[in-house]
Amino acid sequence: MRNKFGKWFFILHLIFGLYFVNFAFGYFALPEFFLDVEKWIFLIGGILILLGGFHHLRTSKRRNKKDY
Repeated sequence: MRNKFGKWFFILHLIFGLYFVNFAFGYFALPEFFLDVEKWIFLIGGILILLGGFHHLRTSKRRNKKDY
């Protein structure tokens, strides 16, 4: 179960990451629909970045405990 959730979580991170990169550099023209929901995309993207940071912090603590 956790493995399936991890794959979906990665795909979600990938989609929002690509959206943010495209937003900054403008590689592709986005449909009007994305402009309408842009605030929600930024909200979800920000939450995913925070969750990723907490996950990294949690896993780095585990690795540091094994070193001692």
